[in-house]
Amino acid sequence: MTGFFADIDPDAVGVRSGPWIRRTVLAVLAVIPLLALLGVFGQPPVGTTFVAPAATLHVSAPRTVRGGIFFQARIDVRARRDLPRPRLVLDQGWFEGLQVNSTEPAPVSEATRQGRVVLSYDKLDAGDFLRVWVQFEVNPTNVGSHPFDVELDDAELPVAHVSRTLTSLP
Repeated sequence: MTGFFADIDPDAVGVRSGPWIRRTVLAVLAVIPLLALLGVFGQPPVGTTFVAPAATLHVSAPRTVRGGIFFQARIDVRARRDLPRPRLVLDQGWFEGLQVNSTEPAPVSEATRQGRVVLSYDKLDAGDFLRVWVQFEVNPTNVGSHPFDVELDDAELPVAHVSRTLTSLP
């Protein structure tokens, strides 16, 4: 069997460069998952805060996610005055191509308003703090950017608004 390869000139094109080409391609393919593990392609949470006279609204969530992964968003509300009927109004991007696994604490009621989801909670007195966690799974076919805004209302009156965008990668 070695007789077949004995006639190959060691300086032939590809004999010496072939292994280096294979190693380079393999290294490039290995770098992609390594960068994903380091969070280059999304997932680390980023906080956005809006301070209003009536309340402070803080949203912590990734700006970029990948299909099939689980992630968590956290919404913090610090009342600076009494909010008799606090409501979190979530833009449609919170549910577009995402599976909601849980929302804690559960709202007293849920409704819709102009295509957005409204979560109603019990009264917040001045100085009270409300933290809401929402866990998601990203549908693998959900690719692109979606509005991920959150609005804090007292009944129908807007109190604070955080504008965000969620980008889903394949």
